[in-house]
Amino acid sequence: MRYKLITIDMDDTLLTTAKEISEKNKNMIQRAMANGTKIVLCSGRPHKAMYDYAHSLGIDGDDNYMITNGGAIIENMSGEIVYQKTLSNDFYCEFVKFVKEHVLPYCVLDIQGNTYTSGFEFIDEYTIAMAYENSRGLCIKEPEDLPADFEITKAVINGSEQRLDEITDFINQQFSNYFVVRTGVGYLEIFPNNVNKGEAVKYLAQQLEIELKDILAIGDRDNDISMLEVAGTGVAMGNAQVGVKAVSDYVTTDNNHDGVGDAIEKFVIE
Repeated sequence: MRYKLITIDMDDTLLTTAKEISEKNKNMIQRAMANGTKIVLCSGRPHKAMYDYAHSLGIDGDDNYMITNGGAIIENMSGEIVYQKTLSNDFYCEFVKFVKEHVLPYCVLDIQGNTYTSGFEFIDEYTIAMAYENSRGLCIKEPEDLPADFEITKAVINGSEQRLDEITDFINQQFSNYFVVRTGVGYLEIFPNNVNKGEAVKYLAQQLEIELKDILAIGDRDNDISMLEVAGTGVAMGNAQVGVKAVSDYVTTDNNHDGVGDAIEKFVIE
């Protein structure tokens, strides 16, 4: 079967633990593109934290796309946004009131990928890591210090895996009208309802006139499940969470052993 589109998560999927793309992953992706298959990186990261990786693979131009911010934004490689769903400043204010009441470290991201949090008591290692990864710095601001029309792509509650295990059900209950998902070690993220990678993939496929059955999706964590489920073939990484493997059609090798490249070689390269 010839797949027309491959959607690939980044952290712990395309990238090794050293945040690098292996030679086999790069080679297989480029061979797939040479055969006419479109490659779309699909990540919780914002544009700037994804662009260099995409560019290194040869994913360029107005007719190539990235799904960023966990599915809240779809943009082409020139930075033109073609799809966007955000959270209002009213939500941002209520969220900050909630995390302060419960003393939870947090950060939020705006459309440009800037990271915001409150005073220094709310800055932890995960907030710093997210700001560093996004390459946009860390802004110490309160919601009321920002324009009334200020919007965010997601709100993030940070903490150790044990701490997030303890509070995930509670956060889901408190934000039941939103999409709440664990996206990586230390991050519990809140998006507008019906904003996820799967919905973004469906939207982009429709715009590109590609049927879902002609899509191969590869991922490793809970926030990839919606993408794996809508695709014609869903591939879980060898290092994927148990629930991700359960909904996938195939389990490839792990992210440190060319899992993406092995999957493309098996399903796409003839």
